[in-house]
Amino acid sequence: MLLLLGLSPGLFFGPVAARAQGLEASEHVLEVGKEARSYIVVKPEGVSGPRPVVIALHGAGQSKEGFRDYFGLDAAAKANDFIAVYPQGEGRVWNDGRPAAMRLKAVLRPGDDVPFLVSLAHQLVKEGVADPSRIYLAGISNGGFMVERMACEFPHVFAAYTVIMATAPANYREECKPSRPVPVMFIHGTADTVIAYDGFWTPLGATLSAPDSAALFAGLNGCGAPQERALPDLDKWDGTSVTEQKWSNCRNGSAVRFLTVERGGHQSPARVETASPIGATFLGLRNRDIDAADEAWRFMSAFSLPGGRVAETRNRKPGRKPAAPAQQMPAPSAPSAYAPAAPETGAQPEALSPVDQDGAARTTLW
Repeated sequence: MLLLLGLSPGLFFGPVAARAQGLEASEHVLEVGKEARSYIVVKPEGVSGPRPVVIALHGAGQSKEGFRDYFGLDAAAKANDFIAVYPQGEGRVWNDGRPAAMRLKAVLRPGDDVPFLVSLAHQLVKEGVADPSRIYLAGISNGGFMVERMACEFPHVFAAYTVIMATAPANYREECKPSRPVPVMFIHGTADTVIAYDGFWTPLGATLSAPDSAALFAGLNGCGAPQERALPDLDKWDGTSVTEQKWSNCRNGSAVRFLTVERGGHQSPARVETASPIGATFLGLRNRDIDAADEAWRFMSAFSLPGGRVAETRNRKPGRKPAAPAQQMPAPSAPSAYAPAAPETGAQPEALSPVDQDGAARTTLW
């Protein structure tokens, strides 16, 4: 069951690490259909919107508070003056794109998460919190699978995506048809015993390996051959190391990045102080050479959406053409349409070109 669900380190927390100073946190509730959905907004002190926003999705069985303490995104937000948002999955799970039986949907009854996440993006823009051209989506484990679903079905809602400790469902080879090239980064440990690095098969469905998941999106983005390098082994005592593959020669300036954590377990790499899981033996080794939240920001912040538009939802099946252009959202205060976002951490920006002139699209859920 653990393998099917993708249970997260949130179930195994020990003492909670001290949260970064200089941040303002507030809890909010958003009505979506018949559901009252909650989320936390964390802003660096003195920062006013609209700003770049990273929406971070927890793993199965995890609370938004527990994920906030574990992931380390607050520190990256403070260092780079962006806003972090932690939504709560209904029943502590996400209705991701794997076959329903693999997620035990009949038992867990996840919420209507697709309209929730799109509505959340709209709400953050409406309130002046988010720059509509620079809303990013990241997630771990079950949350990572949800990120992939949104990248496939709603590529005009978020400018870039980060998937940690999750691989692509095998059915995405036929069903994932984003209407634009989507910048996406993957991080996965080779010794992950919860979401296997090599993928897995069950009578209920299958997932691709982590390398094949990255290659799938590289193919969708029309990328050429990747470049590979070993990253510095900064912590000789963590028992792990990191190798990077990067596809940067992709259509419309998109990119795919894949970080393999050699001997890494079902843990999000971190260099900042975070909550420590008690079940470290079960979860495996946690890499300390890189920080997943920082790497996610460095990768995603280089990209922006055209015209500051966020797609509306109206329900659509994966791969179906959008029906009509969405309403223009409030003009962003920073990058222009499909211009590379200004680098805020010293990273080189990825150039982006227009994908389709309609920009965002009215879409439908299925």
